[in-house]
Amino acid sequence: MHLAGIAFTLGLLWLMWSVRGKLTSHGFEYVHWVPASRRSMIRAVAAGAGAGMLVAWLFGGYDKSASPMFTDVWMAITLGPLAEELIFRGYLFWVIGSLLARLTARSSAAAAIIVAVLFALAHASKSGITGPQLVAIFGTGLVYGWLRLDSRSTVPPVIAHILFNAVIYLAAVFV
Repeated sequence: MHLAGIAFTLGLLWLMWSVRGKLTSHGFEYVHWVPASRRSMIRAVAAGAGAGMLVAWLFGGYDKSASPMFTDVWMAITLGPLAEELIFRGYLFWVIGSLLARLTARSSAAAAIIVAVLFALAHASKSGITGPQLVAIFGTGLVYGWLRLDSRSTVPPVIAHILFNAVIYLAAVFV
């Protein structure tokens, strides 16, 4: 069963990678799933891995409270970041940015901050989450927002989020 789930997930990730820049109608254009520059992708890898290492170091026991099942970890590293970033740095970023554009010239930066707050609040219901962890989640939300602003694409935030989650889960297992 694990192999089927892995194969499905990898197939979905490959499909999503292959449709970058092709989702241009039926509301999908607001997700901004478009190719990003090599520089933006390198920044995403560095930001995701770096933030993951920092959080793993700061919260040595992060996510060690329970022994998560393989499927939970796999989802947290793959489909979770994809879905969250399409929602938060895709649709919400666009909606909030559009609304704020009527009020301020710095609507994109304000949207990044507001979306980071919503991102942290969405994680607040997770059992065992602490205040300092919520601050760290808000911080990573700001990083993902900066990557979205810098690249004009949701692809780099997805890459950074995948790497962040992979690092913190690997650190929880091996450190």
